[in-house]
Amino acid sequence: MGNEIVKGLSVNAKTLIIILLFVNVGFASKMINKYYAMKEAGYIREKTFHEQLEKRVMKAFGSMEELNKMVNDITRQKEDAEKIAASFKTQGEQLKLVNMKLEDAKAKLEEEKARLQKEIWELEDSLSLAKKTLSNKDVTIRELMGSLERVEKENAALKKQFDEHSKTPEWSLPKQ
Repeated sequence: MGNEIVKGLSVNAKTLIIILLFVNVGFASKMINKYYAMKEAGYIREKTFHEQLEKRVMKAFGSMEELNKMVNDITRQKEDAEKIAASFKTQGEQLKLVNMKLEDAKAKLEEEKARLQKEIWELEDSLSLAKKTLSNKDVTIRELMGSLERVEKENAALKKQFDEHSKTPEWSLPKQ
């Protein structure tokens, strides 16, 4: 055994490799046949399903043309609904802009209202101050009128005395 030169694989190894090769080829061909059988069964199943569906449609709608007509109507209605939705979206955006403008205008009006209320309060304060001043001046005017009447009475009394004094003869005092 030690002197032999190894020139390749032994006969048993070669046989084993050939057997494995046939087994692999057989298994592969079996799987390919199974694949085609499943593919054919799936096609038949799909074809059967399509035929059953067509029979159901025929029972429900009477013909495929009516179904196609309904599908077209539904598609057209869907497109119309999408157009309306787009229109609503556009209107919604426009309403948002108008709403923002209204909010701005409302805020400005609130500011104007606050400013006018402040002016009203200032005018009320000045009016009450003017009323107070007028009432004080009215009291002062009454006092002055009362003083004027007293002065006129005194003036009249003095005039009367003066007139009486001027009617009386003048007496001269002797000179000493």
